[in-house]
Amino acid sequence: MKGVKERLAYLRGLAEGLNVGQNSPEGRVLVEMMGVLQEMSRSLDKLKMSQSHLEEYIEAVDDDLTDLEDDIYNEYDEEIDLDDFDLDDDEYDEDLELAFDDEGDTAIEYMEMSCPNCGEMVFVDEDVLDSDEIVEVLCPECNETVLVNDNLEVELGSD
Repeated sequence: MKGVKERLAYLRGLAEGLNVGQNSPEGRVLVEMMGVLQEMSRSLDKLKMSQSHLEEYIEAVDDDLTDLEDDIYNEYDEEIDLDDFDLDDDEYDEDLELAFDDEGDTAIEYMEMSCPNCGEMVFVDEDVLDSDEIVEVLCPECNETVLVNDNLEVELGSD
């Protein structure tokens, strides 16, 4: 299919061949229609050019975003080998969850429990459970006692 410009040039040639001019009412209509079509052709060319520039820009932004995602998420996508950590079966408590510090190289064990008063999730570090001192863990939401470590046994909840 021919382009809009070529078709418009063909119509203009036909109009000139028929001696269409400003003298007759039909001629004025055809000349005005040719002018409108010419303006529409220019607008269409501008839109195509703008569309092309926008596509290039979006592709560049998408590439930059992909690079940024790779830089950020590759740090966290690397698999962590649990064999690198000393987690002897007899020392590892089944109730404890395993997390890693910000650098991703140190295992942090913690217990997850909900507050019996308000239901807020509370995370307790393993060091609190193993502490030689009596430790009382408070809910950050309602300030009620969630856990008391009295070195004899760990109590959940408050009395």
